[in-house]
Amino acid sequence: MTQNNQNFETLKQGLTAYTVPQLKSLGTQISKKLPTRKAELVNHINELVFRNLEEIVKKLDELGVAALEEAVFNWGGEFKTKQFIAKYGAYPILSTSHNPYRDDLHLLFLFFIKGGIPTDLQHKLKTILHQPETESIKYSSQKDFQDLIIRETELAAAMNLSMMIDMVNDGKLKVSGKTGRPTAATMKKINAALYDGDFYEDDEYGPLQSFAWPLLLQGGGMAELDGNTLKLTKKGTAVAKKDLAYGIKTIWKKWEKTTLIDEFSRVTHIKGQKAAKGRALLSPVRRRPAINNILSHLKEGRWVSVDEVSRYMLSEDLGFEMTNYAWKLYILDPHYGSLDYCYTWPLLQLRYMLVYFFEYCATLGILDVAYKKPEYAREDFRDNWGADEYDYLSVYDGLMYIRMNRLGAYVLGASEHYGSEDAKAFCIVDTLIQYKGKSTPSADILLYLDKIADRKETSQWQISESTLAMAVKNGEKIADIKAFLNDITSRNPGKLVMNMLDEMMDMAAGVVDKGTATLYECHAQARKQILSNRQLNQLCLPAGDAHIVVLPGKKKAFLNQLESLGIIVER
Repeated sequence: MTQNNQNFETLKQGLTAYTVPQLKSLGTQISKKLPTRKAELVNHINELVFRNLEEIVKKLDELGVAALEEAVFNWGGEFKTKQFIAKYGAYPILSTSHNPYRDDLHLLFLFFIKGGIPTDLQHKLKTILHQPETESIKYSSQKDFQDLIIRETELAAAMNLSMMIDMVNDGKLKVSGKTGRPTAATMKKINAALYDGDFYEDDEYGPLQSFAWPLLLQGGGMAELDGNTLKLTKKGTAVAKKDLAYGIKTIWKKWEKTTLIDEFSRVTHIKGQKAAKGRALLSPVRRRPAINNILSHLKEGRWVSVDEVSRYMLSEDLGFEMTNYAWKLYILDPHYGSLDYCYTWPLLQLRYMLVYFFEYCATLGILDVAYKKPEYAREDFRDNWGADEYDYLSVYDGLMYIRMNRLGAYVLGASEHYGSEDAKAFCIVDTLIQYKGKSTPSADILLYLDKIADRKETSQWQISESTLAMAVKNGEKIADIKAFLNDITSRNPGKLVMNMLDEMMDMAAGVVDKGTATLYECHAQARKQILSNRQLNQLCLPAGDAHIVVLPGKKKAFLNQLESLGIIVER
């Protein structure tokens, strides 16, 4: 019903587009007697439609009525095939031909002429039809999951970002200078250090997170190439000193515009992506905004199947294009396996979303995921030539469900702040820090606790003079530690811990680093002359019998004053 998409002002104008046999086919479905001449047929059918419209509409089945309602109220009089099938699960014409060029036409072609409903008929239909139900995402219950691996990702992502920043600082991440992709050795190092490990333990399917993290750091503006090694950018250094959730949000915003990688390149069974003489695929920069938009529609804390997300996108016309030249893409063989004549949404758009959700969104902790091994997880590519050769089209085929979590809601702007709902649910008994909350504390809190105390159990840390001394040695400030402990406890931390911190602060104040001094060895006469000079002896101090020490920051003035006495120090 979408041919030509020509809009007629009146039904009478539209009916003239049909042949006489076609008009008779439509007329016999609403009238027992028909005139023979075309002009008379057009006038007769037009008059009957407007006189008996309600009775004629009742002749349609539920899908036929739904097609009219969607077209009249939502689609400007047009029929949109993909959207309709996505919402209702079927095409509205089932029993007779839906080819408008044949003579035996379905009754719906009385309304949809050249793909649209004439304007005057639209106005009349609005008076007897009902506004269709608003489309909505259909969420799933975790009870429906069978034999699926469930991964809650937000804590792991923050922990892994902290770990990756440390690895970059230590110069441990090697990548290709041309593509930015991590080396095999680098992925092995990352995989060994991942919090909770990668999504699949089997090397046949991975790596996923170990591959994605170095790219996310680069595409997210946190790291850049220094030869073949990653180093932190100024933004990366700043984020490392702030909260990790903010760092993930920063990466996410930048990633939408990166051209570092086309995520679809990971779907290796679809060939021709790098075909010569014209790029087969559109830039991912044009695809990501559509997916990020659909993610913003998801309710926090609710599971939804990836297939439902795909269906909703099509139903609401929120999809995106993938190709410049679909004919260049193929499975197994460029001639027989070409995708040119296929319905490519499940092969291209859906597969792209699977990679995007699994390897990048879940790695960043934005989405929780429920998945299984990819073998035979999806059968939507089996009708394509050459598909029998594969157990799955991509290793991401096993992703079944996603869930927007608290971190994802913060990153996507649904909530202004991110933090544990039980951020104040810590208590300190003597020197034991205990967590009493229900949800998992944020990664920033857990990481900081590990810096200042020894973890005894999952939710217990022991703070002591030695742990505090080590924290201060590693750059933490006692004032910051006191403020942190006050922030995470609903009541004062207690005298024992506060006294311990106050004593350390007093001891630390007893010795203050004032900078670097310079030691000079002197002959006895020169040393005597320097120490007896009123200007010089204010810039230095004696050290032993043959040395003097120039105070921090005074070296230049000291050397200039020496020159005025005729003493030149070789530099």
